[in-house]
Amino acid sequence: MLRRSERLQSVGCYSREGEPIISYKETLYRIFKRRRLRPRPGPDTADHDDVDSDYTIVSDSSRGLFGATKALGLLVLMLALCFGLIFGIGGPKIDFSTPFMSKLQYLMSEHEQVERQLQQLQREFMDIKKRMDFLLPVGDRMPNFALEELGAKMVKEQSSASYLPEQSGLKLWGLTLIPAKPPCVRPRVVIQGRAPMVPGVCWSFAGSQGHLTAELSHSITISHVTLGHISKMVSPSGKISSAPRMFSVFGKRALGDSGVHLGTFLYDENGDPLQTFRIPDHKVDVIRYVTLHVLNNLGNHKYSCLYSFGVHGKLT
Repeated sequence: MLRRSERLQSVGCYSREGEPIISYKETLYRIFKRRRLRPRPGPDTADHDDVDSDYTIVSDSSRGLFGATKALGLLVLMLALCFGLIFGIGGPKIDFSTPFMSKLQYLMSEHEQVERQLQQLQREFMDIKKRMDFLLPVGDRMPNFALEELGAKMVKEQSSASYLPEQSGLKLWGLTLIPAKPPCVRPRVVIQGRAPMVPGVCWSFAGSQGHLTAELSHSITISHVTLGHISKMVSPSGKISSAPRMFSVFGKRALGDSGVHLGTFLYDENGDPLQTFRIPDHKVDVIRYVTLHVLNNLGNHKYSCLYSFGVHGKLT
């Protein structure tokens, strides 16, 4: 006997004979669908195509692991693309088909090459600097306290008389009626620091021996002196016989003191026009007045010429 539903029977869904007037079929739906695995083909599975096999359920942890792996793979791919774009546009050309260690060695070799080039440029710069320093006289790289612009003065009463060459004037029957006034360059020209030194613009004194005294701009501890004369190249005669050869330097604290001998030096006629001489350490003293004694010259018996004189040291 068929099972009847009391609810459907009360609403008239059955006939008098008890047969259902409305036919229906209930279908079950699963909320979570399961993956259906088909059995591997074999001799025993040919006639079982419609038979359900076992189901495999994928857990949440497995899904999370798969998602994390996928995200990590995408991140690695993006980094590789960025790395390729950077080095492909602005960096050295690298063949990405080579192994990673080959690329690293290539970058290290490029770095070493750049470093070697930088060191070579530094050496060339230092060499150029040394050459520039060589072209610049030593005296010009130290303060000169016997410079008129700094306040130095010549002490006329303790210096030799200027040389006055014979000049022609108005003569009558062999007698000079009106002598011409000879040009006279004062001793202060040697402390004016003229550069370059021009032939004839110098202080001259008669004979091969003479002296001059200069008051320095400050009281200093003396370390060097500089003596200047024109070179043979710019001399009209090609000679510098009036240049001083051997000279001595004396220092004084006050004008009335007896001078302290600071050294005797030799001027090289084949050297630089400006030559600097170092005072021995045991003779270094605090001075304010310097006296230059020319002992002889390079062969001119009429006069001697001085173009430049400088005194160097440190302030006391």
